[in-house]
Amino acid sequence: MRVSKSTAYFNHINLIDFFSLNFGIVAGFGMFVISVFTTYEVIMRRIFNNPTTWVFEVSLFILMWTVLMGVSYSSRERRHIIADILISRISESSRLTLGITTNIVVLIFVVVVGYYGFHTYLDAYQQKITSIGLLRYPKWFLYLVFPLSMGMLFLQVFRNTLWDINLLSSLKKDTDDAGIAPIKFLCAFMVAIGIGIYFIYALPFAGIAILILFLLFGGVPVGVALGITGIIGMFANFGEFQSLTMVPIIIERTLYNFVLLAVPLFIMGGVILAKCGIGERIYDMVSKWSGSLPGGLPIATILACALVSAMIGVSTAVAGAIGLIAIPQLLATGYTKKLSYGSVAGGALGVLIPPSAGLIVYGFLTNTSVASLFAAAFVPAAILVVFFIVYVFIASHYTGNCQRASFTWEQKITATKNAFLAILAPVIVLGGIYTGIFTPTESAAVFVIYCLVTAIIYKQLDWQKFIDILKESAMLGSSLMLIMMGAMILTNLIAHLRIPRLLTEWIVTSGFDNWAVIVCLLAMYIILGMFLDGLAITVLTIPVIYPLMTVLGLDVIVFGVVLMVFIEMALITPPVGLNLFMVQAITKDDLWTIAKGNLPFAAMMFIVAVILLFYPEICLWLPEMLSI
Repeated sequence: MRVSKSTAYFNHINLIDFFSLNFGIVAGFGMFVISVFTTYEVIMRRIFNNPTTWVFEVSLFILMWTVLMGVSYSSRERRHIIADILISRISESSRLTLGITTNIVVLIFVVVVGYYGFHTYLDAYQQKITSIGLLRYPKWFLYLVFPLSMGMLFLQVFRNTLWDINLLSSLKKDTDDAGIAPIKFLCAFMVAIGIGIYFIYALPFAGIAILILFLLFGGVPVGVALGITGIIGMFANFGEFQSLTMVPIIIERTLYNFVLLAVPLFIMGGVILAKCGIGERIYDMVSKWSGSLPGGLPIATILACALVSAMIGVSTAVAGAIGLIAIPQLLATGYTKKLSYGSVAGGALGVLIPPSAGLIVYGFLTNTSVASLFAAAFVPAAILVVFFIVYVFIASHYTGNCQRASFTWEQKITATKNAFLAILAPVIVLGGIYTGIFTPTESAAVFVIYCLVTAIIYKQLDWQKFIDILKESAMLGSSLMLIMMGAMILTNLIAHLRIPRLLTEWIVTSGFDNWAVIVCLLAMYIILGMFLDGLAITVLTIPVIYPLMTVLGLDVIVFGVVLMVFIEMALITPPVGLNLFMVQAITKDDLWTIAKGNLPFAAMMFIVAVILLFYPEICLWLPEMLSI
C-alpha cells in the first residue's frame, strides 16, 4: 500500500505536534514536582527541624529542563508573547508573509542556542565536569537539555513555517491576490533589520534599540527579539563566533536561579485557581457583602480582583478569571459598559499586589529582596484599591443607573464559608513570607499545593483538568521565562559595552536636574507601555536604569513599586493594553469603548505613582516595620 506525499507530510506534521504536546505535559509535571519537593523541604525544615540537602539542586535542575522543554509546546500553540500592534492591523496575507520571516529569525536563534548548547554538553561529557553544589551530578546531564529542547523547538517552528506557507498559497489562490502588499511589508522588515545590524556595528547603543524595536514590531516573540539582538551584538563586538559560546552559559545562569523559580510556580497556582472555579466563589462572597451599596457589584469586582491578584501575579490572568464572572452580572444589573469594563480591567492589579511576578523579576534584575518589594507594594496597592472603590461608589451614586441587590445574613455567611479556603491562600502565602516561615520561592510552591488541595476539597479537579493545568502552566511559564533568557543575553551585551556606566557618567556631567531626568523616565515608561508587555518593559529598561538610581536619588525599592504601577497603567492603555484585549475577548465589544471605561483607572494609577515618588515612606514604612 503506497502512502501519498501529502499524507506522509501531514503524518510528520502530526508527529511533531504530538511530541511538542508531550514535551509540554512533561514540563508542566516538572513544575508540579518542584512544588511537591519544595513544600516537602519546608515541612522537613520547619516542623521536623531536618532540612534536606537535595531539594534545592534538584528543583533548579528540573526548572531548567521544564522551561526549555515547554518552549516547543508554546510554539505549537502559537502562544509566545509578542508585540502585535502592527501585525494585528495588516491583511492576513501580509501577516502570514511577515510571520514566515519572523519564524526564520526564531530558527536562527534556536540554531545558535542549540549548536553552542550541544558543544557545552559535549565538553562537560568529555571532561567529566560535575556540579559544585551539595548534590553532585555530571553536568552533561543538565546540558543535554539544550540539544534536545532546541532540536524539538526547531522542528516545531519549521513545521509552523511550512504550515503558514501552505496557508498563504491557498489564500492567494482563493483571493487571486497578487501579493504586492505582503512583499512591501517583507522588504520593509528586512531593510529595518539590516539598518539595525548596521548600527550595532557602527553605534552599538543606537543599534540595539533600533534592532529590538524593529524585531518586536515585526512580530518576533519578545524573548527571541531580545536574545537575537544580544547574539548579534556579541558577534559584532566581541570576537564573532567565539563570543557565542557564552550563550548557553548565560541561559544556565538565568534558569538555574532560586529567585526566578517562583515565577512559573505562581503562574501554575493561578492556572489552578482559574480552571477550578475558585475565583467564582470569591466573587460570589464579596458580591453578597457589598451588593446593597451604590456601586455594590463594581466594588465587589474590584475587591474580588484584589483578592485574586493576591494569589495570581499576572494581571491579565486576573482580568480573565474575574471578567468572565463579573461582566455579565454587571451589565445585567444596569451598570454602564464603561464602569463594568473599567472595574475588571483596571481593578486587576496582579502585577502590583504581592505576590507579583513583576516584582520577582525586578528583584532578580536589581538583586533586591523580593520580600521587601512585596511588603513595599502592599500599602500602595491598598491605596489604589481604595481609590477605585471610592470612584465607583461616587459614579454609581450620581448616575443611579443600577439595581442594588440585598442578601440575607445566611446567604452572606454561606458564601463566606464556600470561599473560606480560597481567601485563606493569600494569608498563608504572604503570612509565611513576612513571618519568615518560608521564602517567596518556597511560598510559590506551597501556594501550588494548597490550590490543588483546595480544588480537590471543592471537587473541582479531575484527571483531564489536571492535564490541562499542566499544559497551560508549561505554556505560560515557558513563555515568560523565554523573555528572561533573551533579556539576560541582551543584558550581558549591555554590561560588556558599559552602556549603563557611560549613561550614568553622561547624566552626571550634563548638569541636568534629577527631577527632569526622572520625568523623562516616566514619560518613556508611559510611551513604552502603549506598545510593549510589562515584563518586556522591565527586562529592557532596568539593566540600564538600575545603575542610575543612586545618581538620581531614587530608592531601588520605591522605584520598583512605581514601575509596577506604571506597568499596571500600561495594561489598560491602548493600543497594546493586554487587559483591554482580555475584556474584548470576553465581551466582543469595541476596543475604544473598553479603553474609555479604563481611563479614570489609569488616571488614578498615575496619581498614586506620583504620590509615591514624592512620599517614598509610603512604600518603605511596612518593610522597615517588618525589618525585611
